[in-house]
Amino acid sequence: MKRLFFYILILTLFSACMKSEKPVTAKNNYLPGTPKLSSDLMTPEVLWSFGRVGGTQVSPDGKSVIYGVTFFNIPENKSYRDIYLVPVSGGAAMRLTDTPEKEGEEQWRPDGKKIGYITSKSGSEQLWEMNPDGTGNTQVSNVPEGISGFKYSPDLKNIVYIKSVRLDKDIHDLFSDLPLANARLETDLMYRHWDSWHDYTYQHVVIAKYSETVLSGDKDIMLNERFDSPMKPMGGIEQINWSPDGKTVAYTCKKKVGKEYAISTNSDIYLYDLEAGTTTNLTVGMMGYDIDPVYSPDGTMIAWESMARDGYEADKNRLFIADLKNRCKKGLLCRV
Repeated sequence: MKRLFFYILILTLFSACMKSEKPVTAKNNYLPGTPKLSSDLMTPEVLWSFGRVGGTQVSPDGKSVIYGVTFFNIPENKSYRDIYLVPVSGGAAMRLTDTPEKEGEEQWRPDGKKIGYITSKSGSEQLWEMNPDGTGNTQVSNVPEGISGFKYSPDLKNIVYIKSVRLDKDIHDLFSDLPLANARLETDLMYRHWDSWHDYTYQHVVIAKYSETVLSGDKDIMLNERFDSPMKPMGGIEQINWSPDGKTVAYTCKKKVGKEYAISTNSDIYLYDLEAGTTTNLTVGMMGYDIDPVYSPDGTMIAWESMARDGYEADKNRLFIADLKNRCKKGLLCRV
């Protein structure tokens, strides 16, 4: 039993670190990266020593995979995340980043010549790019509020990114004579998402023109809307997608406020036309969660996850598709 445990442990650590060509200088509290075991029990300390692997993405040429590994430093109560690359055919992995910050949201540029990622190297979370070998790190975005997710348009003319926009006043805005006040003034729902407060800001979808060194012409396609896309508390960039021709952005949003927002699960898929500057609701009349839109490769269809009933968070997820020419919708699969 003890021997089996050690085999499993070794395989797990190997999978996490992928036998990196650069020395894996462990950023957790076990140096040089291997926990000291005094028994065959799977203790919390052993679990926390493992690297968490995620964000896998195959390169456009199908030859390489990038992914992130997160390590936790228990004494610092802090996590660190680096980006790795490994050949699809197998072999040693290469660590592409090794900084005091966390690198995340890694993705291949559509032409495969660069890898984009988000890091706070410059003081706020911004889009950076590097060559596939980890060299040539360059900052691309300089958004004062920082960004939390992005996607390249397939034609590489634009980028869509997520940023927080402040639209509501807090206690200090309302009572400027109380600068040290530690209080909240709540007069309506929704004031809290599970374990986090609604903090007077909203996540908005922004489109900008792209070049390798700078973003320009940033346009908030939800200007002055007191709604979130992606949706809080757990939505991410998977709730936003480009059409294959780069002319439309599909995004997920629940455009409700107050009590209606708090008790409803009726989110919708919205389509923003870049040329016309208009937004249409694809899923009007569908009453449950509609999330995570994905276009077909030819751009004629769009698929998304859908629940049938409003107010029922545990409803069954169904796979729906729509023909974008006639907007005909039909369900394909139901998840039991």
